Amino acid sequence: MKKILLILLVLSLHLFAAQNSKIVLQLAWLHQFQFAGYYMAKELGYYNDVGIDLELKEYAYDIKIIDEIENNKADFAISHSELVIDKLNGKDVVALGAIYQMPPLMLLTRDDTGIKTVKDLKNKKIMMTGNSSNTASILAMLNANGLTIKDIKIISHSFDFRDLINKKTDAMIAYLSNEPIRLEENNIGYTIFHPKEYGFDFYGDILFTSSKFIKKNPVLTKEFYEATLKGWQYAFANIAKTSELIYKKYNTQNRPLIAYVKEGEILKTMAYYNDGQHEENMLGHLHKDKLKEITDVYKVLGLAKGDLNTDEFIYEYNHPKTFDIHFTIEEIYMVSTLLIFVLFLLLYSIKRKKWLLTQGELEDEVKRQQIEIDKKNKLIMVQSKIAAVGEMLGNIAHQWRQPLGSITASIANMQIVTELDEEFTKEQRFHMIENINNQCQYLSQTIDDFSSFFHPDSTNIETFNLKNAIEKVEILSKDAFGNNFIKTIMQLDDFNITDNENIFAQSILNLFNNAKDAMVLNNIPTDDRYYFIKSAKNNNKIEIRFTDSGGGIDEKNIDKVFEPYFTTKHKSRGTGLGMYMTHQIITNHLNGTISVSNKEYEYEGIKLKGAEFLITLAI
Repeated sequence: MKKILLILLVLSLHLFAAQNSKIVLQLAWLHQFQFAGYYMAKELGYYNDVGIDLELKEYAYDIKIIDEIENNKADFAISHSELVIDKLNGKDVVALGAIYQMPPLMLLTRDDTGIKTVKDLKNKKIMMTGNSSNTASILAMLNANGLTIKDIKIISHSFDFRDLINKKTDAMIAYLSNEPIRLEENNIGYTIFHPKEYGFDFYGDILFTSSKFIKKNPVLTKEFYEATLKGWQYAFANIAKTSELIYKKYNTQNRPLIAYVKEGEILKTMAYYNDGQHEENMLGHLHKDKLKEITDVYKVLGLAKGDLNTDEFIYEYNHPKTFDIHFTIEEIYMVSTLLIFVLFLLLYSIKRKKWLLTQGELEDEVKRQQIEIDKKNKLIMVQSKIAAVGEMLGNIAHQWRQPLGSITASIANMQIVTELDEEFTKEQRFHMIENINNQCQYLSQTIDDFSSFFHPDSTNIETFNLKNAIEKVEILSKDAFGNNFIKTIMQLDDFNITDNENIFAQSILNLFNNAKDAMVLNNIPTDDRYYFIKSAKNNNKIEIRFTDSGGGIDEKNIDKVFEPYFTTKHKSRGTGLGMYMTHQIITNHLNGTISVSNKEYEYEGIKLKGAEFLITLAI
């Protein structure tokens, strides 16, 4: 009897598992290439392979996409960057991925209107929706060019591109992959104004669900997301075949086949994210810094309050963690043979040259080699300084971007309210003025900090406080650390040393940058990102320890850290000169020592591992 019950239980579980889960995906518009990845994942069986039976729901004018998820009418849905506002307003949303790294939304005009710049839109009719959260990037672009709502004539959007052809409007909010193609079909010239060209870089088509759904269906969610990306990879790699399927099976708009092909080619250019670290591009990527910038625009336009918790907002499997590189046996054999041959020729050349040298020629050769070494060292110094300046300019740009954007948006917000004849409360006026003043003070202080850091007099020797010098570098790195969730913990004593403070600061700035890169590139969880700086006196020496939690350095590379041109970073992220110059400055200019080792340690109950650099200087 027990055996029979066991058999029945196994059979019932098997039958249950064999049934596909019914999943509903709410689209953000009508069927077109914009959603090609979902069609292909469904038609090619990618969803079916993981037990998903997908139903695709077209957009309807009487629905709100966020409500479809909240009311359990859909399991997944597609929205745009306004999903950030929903999250800030307390909605339960989790963004799985952004299919388009820039939004298709833009302003479209006919060539015969004479509108060549955004400023030319003044007093012109613009067709747009009444939802300011959907059009925030467009409004920000207009305001950045000195235009307010009062400067334009807003017409309710008909969603009919023929209104632009028939001159019922001078401009309309449209999609890069849609209306321009239709104008071309009608031989109408057009001009596009895209917010990204004016610094307002949003996302398009964000696939999302709720944390409640993910918690209840963690495996299904992950398999759905992976199958979706697989579908998109096929769609963009096979635009013609995909367009033909859409034309035959999903052509609810009765568009010609060539329209879908053109749409696919345009959308492909907007879909892939390249982080500069890996050779391959990535689909669906969501970047924390970009989301924070989007949040700032919404906040200054009065559409949202508070800060976005990106860890809660971004799906945990959004960022790729590993990349595999494969070589064939033939490729490995060819490369190995070539390296052996080159090495043999090099050794033979060196030995032959030494055999032919006389005693005098040998001395001349030594002198010539020394001159060459000196030249190379000078070249390395110049290259290192250029790299340092480039790194610092990047920090300046990073630190200035947000305050400048905040100032511009605050002024734009004041203009909009003024033009609408609305009144600010005294508290609102004070808040905006205080914000602009604080941002201006911050920019001014930044100029002073960086000017001092690159003081041209490198021969200036004086007694300076070690703690103050390190704190200045920490301030210069504050934004880069903060944006990557790195906590700096310093335990520094008031030691004084006599040397050039700026040279010392430049040397340890490289340590800060390397620590940040290690934690980011190694995908260390944001809660585990720490940078410890501690000083202590040992006899007549000062020991300063810089310890990160970036996972440590590969033991096979740790002895090469201070060699010139050695780097484990991608070629776009590192020159291999930073740590070499730090070593040169500490040992040759400051008469100290520097060493590196891996360290496993514990902080507040958290087990951490990273690299520790030890600098020893004379008091």
